[in-house]
Amino acid sequence: MLERDFFKRSPLEVGPEFLGSYVTVGDVKMRIVETEAYLGPFDRAAHSYSGVPTKRTAPMFGEAGLLYVYFTYGMHHCMNIVCGDVGEGFALLLRGAEVVEGHDLVAERRFGKPYAELTKTEQKNLVNGPAKLCKGFGLTTADSGKDLYHPPFQLHRGEIPANVVHAARIGIPNAGEATHYPWRYYDGDSIGVSKKAKK
Repeated sequence: MLERDFFKRSPLEVGPEFLGSYVTVGDVKMRIVETEAYLGPFDRAAHSYSGVPTKRTAPMFGEAGLLYVYFTYGMHHCMNIVCGDVGEGFALLLRGAEVVEGHDLVAERRFGKPYAELTKTEQKNLVNGPAKLCKGFGLTTADSGKDLYHPPFQLHRGEIPANVVHAARIGIPNAGEATHYPWRYYDGDSIGVSKKAKK
């Protein structure tokens, strides 16, 4: 079991150390292989940058270990874990994973068919992105604010990958200097990563 104190730190610390850990939601278990840190009022790319909670962002200012799910582009949900102290507005976005249990359920949610019927490309793209991962877990904004230390959630510490890569975050072109912060972390040897940095 991963203790709540693990998340009561800056997501800059939590992000790389959470790689290799396991998140379970109901019948679906995934190994996390890519994360992004968001630092509230110190980060123009964070939804909590203003420092003032809104109806949408209120969970980000709550206790470490809470779930923050947001809706974006009118079609996608993304899953975050609140980090730091209450009121800081820090969070860790889960960007990529590998399915460990519940392959058929994830495949049905993503592609509407059993895992065995997926093409090689569909298998590769099953949960290698934040919206794909969130859909695989079956989470929506209705789950935002829930405590990951209560059912149907489980968090378990895994082995940190040997090849942890630090890179710029993705999809935040209008965040000034924050656009280039190297606050994305991923397992360089995993196929579950959304996008690997160019060498």
